[in-house]
Amino acid sequence: MSGPQVAIDLGRIERNARTVVERCAQSGIKVFGVTKGMCGMPQVARAMLRGGVAGIAESRFENIRRLRDSGINAPIMLLRSPPIARVEEVVRTVDISLQSELSIIREIARIAERMGRVHDIMLMVDLGDLREGIWPNDLVPTVEQILEMKGVRIAGIGTNLGCFGAILPTEENLGQLVAHAYKIERLSGKSLDWISGGASSSLPLLLEGRLPAGINNLRVGEAILQGGLETFRDPPWEALELDACRLTADIIEVKKKPSRPIGQSGYDAFGNQPVFPDEGDRLRAITNIGREDVLVEGLMPIAKGVRVLGASSDHLLLDVQDADPPPVVGGRLAFRMSYGAMLLAMTSEYVEKAPMHDVEDYSGRKMVSISAEPSAAGILAREATGARLEAMNFDVVELADAERPPSGLIRLTAGADRRIAHTALAATARATHSFGLIWIDSIAALMPEEIEGIDLPEASVLARMLGLDHKPGALQPQLSPENIVIVGLRHADPAEARVLADSRVSAFTMTDIDATGMGEVMREAIHIASSGTQGFHVAYAPEVTEFAGWAAGSGGLTVRETHQAMEAVALSGGLLSMSVSGFTADLEPRIATDAVSFVMSAFGKRIL
Repeated sequence: MSGPQVAIDLGRIERNARTVVERCAQSGIKVFGVTKGMCGMPQVARAMLRGGVAGIAESRFENIRRLRDSGINAPIMLLRSPPIARVEEVVRTVDISLQSELSIIREIARIAERMGRVHDIMLMVDLGDLREGIWPNDLVPTVEQILEMKGVRIAGIGTNLGCFGAILPTEENLGQLVAHAYKIERLSGKSLDWISGGASSSLPLLLEGRLPAGINNLRVGEAILQGGLETFRDPPWEALELDACRLTADIIEVKKKPSRPIGQSGYDAFGNQPVFPDEGDRLRAITNIGREDVLVEGLMPIAKGVRVLGASSDHLLLDVQDADPPPVVGGRLAFRMSYGAMLLAMTSEYVEKAPMHDVEDYSGRKMVSISAEPSAAGILAREATGARLEAMNFDVVELADAERPPSGLIRLTAGADRRIAHTALAATARATHSFGLIWIDSIAALMPEEIEGIDLPEASVLARMLGLDHKPGALQPQLSPENIVIVGLRHADPAEARVLADSRVSAFTMTDIDATGMGEVMREAIHIASSGTQGFHVAYAPEVTEFAGWAAGSGGLTVRETHQAMEAVALSGGLLSMSVSGFTADLEPRIATDAVSFVMSAFGKRIL
């Protein structure tokens, strides 16, 4: 790790979501998890969904597309009214949207009716925070006009409090919201699906038993992502976990200096005139992050004795005189962030975002299960694959329950062509909630399929996994395009190139490998496949490797580069499963021998 990083603990996010959802459920309230603070990161949305949220709430179309591309089919709520030009996108991509402007609602109704749809809206009422919302006096005439529109349905009513005017949710203002909901129900003659009583800031009322009856929805982000760091200032909600999102930065200087600048004082780079108290000479540290990356005033050092002094655009200055342990150049400092600081850090392209699982360490047996098609089974037997794995301290086991494999098991699957990868990945998808894919192959297998028929062409295996043609066999949401990386690509049809350009799949061609080296490529590939997942699958096709006198592999990876890739896989510790294709009866024995040797490298075979 080098450079500033936001470490995102998906386990904590899932547990925080579950805590909020279970407490809200006791009062008949359903929770939508707000992911805008994480830029719509699919890994975070999946963690919230595992925690039980009823849907995802987002404010930006780019993030919504990212979620949908990752196979997240849960209900999505649009938190911000769209520009007129993007109304059709609202109707196509979200299940319900928050609306307050009659002209936009009218356009949504027109577009939805043209498309043969009815779009659900949640009317936002301004109860004093003075952000978006219909003023209460205008609510009845607005509703009367909306009820005449065929393309929209008033599915709920909501309000926003605390985000702009810092107005707190109270029994009084949320009681007004419930009263307004009853007015709408009397006008329409129908019950509302949702009475949305705000965001995380309404949770203290809930815990105190003072949230008005009738409210059945909350839109919660901060309490899940930050453990209520700002929502529950005093006292905290101890059931929630802090540090789900933590910023770290590198220490690039440590020196003792005067605490007060020397010389004639003017304005700093941001037009301010800072005042510095004279505390004498103090030990100071600088980290490689600044106002271009984060809201500095929202940073809270986790280490004792560290104090934020201020920042320029790309330097954060800290008093570390009393730090324990004393910081050193080359070390790192960690910070909790306010919600505002988290927002800026997540949108900075200079800050790495690292979603990760707090996976329990596995200290039991190393196990592998082997399955193969008939032609491949003969090759694996001839190469003594099982015996060689046992010599590496693996227990080769038969699965009693394929749907619930034991912890620590790695699946090895072999077959005649690339369709074996789909079979293997489907098994992995059933066994884990999220995984990545390193596709080591000369082709992308992203060819669009014919409209007719459901038979899977070999050249379309990866396209089918991603659900690009809406046919049975998609492996989402467990497998997200953002966690797929192709290594060793040599051939891509123009249609595949277009798919790659439009998708979030990463690809390293032979040109990339020649330029940067296999070591660097695999470091990046493993990072992509591991980001926010429980591990990854490796799909290997022998055609990606150049063997002497074998035309199919011409121009591909060298044998040594292939071993290097597999050795990197083993060192990462992230291998969940592996598939090998091309094991046919007419495969040259020498190539089969080398391919099995590559498998051994992926499972950890070492020279010494």
